[in-house]
Amino acid sequence: MSAVKLQQGDRVSFRDEVGGAIVLRSGRPGHVVIRTDDGFEFERLEKHLVKVEEAERQAHFRFSDHQAGMIAASDMAQRKRSAIRPGKTLKRPDDGGVAEVDLHLHELVEDESSMSHGEKLEFQLRYFERALESAIRDGKRKLIVIHGVGEGVLREEVRRMLQYYDGVQFSDAEMGRYGAGATEVRILRHR
Repeated sequence: MSAVKLQQGDRVSFRDEVGGAIVLRSGRPGHVVIRTDDGFEFERLEKHLVKVEEAERQAHFRFSDHQAGMIAASDMAQRKRSAIRPGKTLKRPDDGGVAEVDLHLHELVEDESSMSHGEKLEFQLRYFERALESAIRDGKRKLIVIHGVGEGVLREEVRRMLQYYDGVQFSDAEMGRYGAGATEVRILRHR
């Protein structure tokens, strides 16, 4: 059985996982860089992917409400700002098991003036969700979520979302290092 060489733009599904992706470019030998339906980019071995034929492709364009919400939030944010600066994920390179994400809006977008309060909160929550999924996928032990003190709305929404994730525990982050405006998420290993 000869393997089909994957090319940029090919629609693929995973051999051992649910979901699909689009091939963005070639990676290391035998690998390709893909973007999943949830918007995450990473490198995978070609042999772990299956090319989706054109006839089957239309079935992959149906989105769940969750996926549609993430896509809409991303599209809205792209229109609302001129450029995104990368968040402060991984401030401490000396500890590869800990990731940090700063949800202060001025750290995520260049210009927030045209965004409503609801749009700002939605953008921050979607950014947090992508950072958490990335930390879990990358095998991190902890994710420090810097949400600030403010009125506590973002903090409560972040913690409400965490209640729906199996395999995580959360508490206030180290007060001496982060003050009262951060949550520590411990990512538990499933054996």
